[in-house]
Amino acid sequence: MQSLEDKQPAPESTRHLSSTDSRRGADYYYLLLATAGFFLAWIPILPMRRFDPDEFEHSHAAWCTFKGLIPYRDFFEHHTPWYYYTLRPLFGWFHVDTSFESARHFLIFGRGLSVLFAILSVLAVVLLGRILENRKVGLLAGLLLVGQPVFFEKGIEIRPDMLALPFFLGGLCFLLRGLSKSENSANRRLGWVLAGGLGTGGAVMCTQKMLFALPGLLGGLGIWALFAGSKRFPRILAVACFLVGVAVPGVLTWAVFALHHGGAAFIANNFVLNAGWKQVVHEQLLKVLETSWPVLLLCLLGSCAAVYRFFRSARRQYGELLLLSTLVGLIAGILVVPVAHRQYYLMLLPIACWFAARGTFSLIERAKASARTWLLVIATVPLFVLPALDLREAFTSRNDRQLERLQQVLVSTQPTDVVMDGWQGTGVFRPHAFYYFFLHEESIPMLARERVDAFLDALEGGKIRPRLIAMDEHLLALGSRFVRFVKRNYASDDGFLYFSKGGPDQQ
Repeated sequence: MQSLEDKQPAPESTRHLSSTDSRRGADYYYLLLATAGFFLAWIPILPMRRFDPDEFEHSHAAWCTFKGLIPYRDFFEHHTPWYYYTLRPLFGWFHVDTSFESARHFLIFGRGLSVLFAILSVLAVVLLGRILENRKVGLLAGLLLVGQPVFFEKGIEIRPDMLALPFFLGGLCFLLRGLSKSENSANRRLGWVLAGGLGTGGAVMCTQKMLFALPGLLGGLGIWALFAGSKRFPRILAVACFLVGVAVPGVLTWAVFALHHGGAAFIANNFVLNAGWKQVVHEQLLKVLETSWPVLLLCLLGSCAAVYRFFRSARRQYGELLLLSTLVGLIAGILVVPVAHRQYYLMLLPIACWFAARGTFSLIERAKASARTWLLVIATVPLFVLPALDLREAFTSRNDRQLERLQQVLVSTQPTDVVMDGWQGTGVFRPHAFYYFFLHEESIPMLARERVDAFLDALEGGKIRPRLIAMDEHLLALGSRFVRFVKRNYASDDGFLYFSKGGPDQQ
């Protein structure tokens, strides 16, 4: 018994779209130049925009690996490690612990690297459009993505999500290539699907939140496999191959940490701990809706059109169904996860922008061919009002004060001096005093009391003696015993930076 998609030729509308609207006309160059314009507008913001404390967290974790420390075993982290080991060799180019200017240059360079990952992500979205529809749909999806305020805000930050995104989108491209292969090229299909699994698994090893993509991906692949008629078994084999690909990066990474006595901590910090995260944050959803509602409405239009095409087409296209299933799974995951910060939306925005682009073209295609370019410009320009306002606001949120404090720490302490920080990032390029080198309102409830007491015992006994303590409100959460220790043994001129009594130069 043959499956429906093996019986009929491709729909006429799809073949017409691919053969005509993919030509390089004025609209093609408009989309290309507008996308490049957005990226160029990001560049002057890199050195001046205020640093998210996450950026200092990730920079410090990467610097610790450069110094030979093992994440999870030697210091706390709850993100999977590939990003930190990607940044690690870059410290050979910078003297971040001896020179303030070098430290500043590294932070700017790290942001620039994230922009590079953002460009790769947009290129992957363009490729998605070319695989499923045509180049113009992909270009419009890429333009919509780079214009999203969330993508801009997180795309210029030092964070593992930006490395995970091209892995994830690249995996989707490989996977869709595999689905597009005929049953007669089963070996080539397995290769593409395996590559898709490896890309997805690589994304998970950059940040474990990419696991939220798996339910939707497996749902779409399950439909593709189970409705294949007599060719069901080869497709089930392909799904199994995908799962093997997903597992390989994680298993190999865990094995490396296990060899360094960090395998148990790797599992506990990245998966067990995050599953029990106590803080609940949902206000970011409202912010995303406020800034991306035009694209989300177009995404809804494109999604409905995809469902209609799937059930009405003589030859069903499972690629769009796979993307839609993944998008629905990601949305469901964000709605149930306790802490859905804005970077979580980076996973679903590229897919949402692809459906938004498809929905936009479904409207434009109803007009005469001679008017489509102008309609495309008229339809997209209003979508960039909110991104333009976000860009303008970024110029007013400066990092001068943060850099001043970083300079003060680097000048007042030696590279080997221990610095204790809460959630300000001032000790980013100094050895940390506490296993939990960052403390904020989410991590504090997860602290093991016995570990805190052991740390306080070490402080009072002189086994650990920070040269400098950046006393923010999060460190106060360690309790009155810690505060009394600081008051007895440290002095401050500004109520924030506390030096060992005797001044910054006393050892």
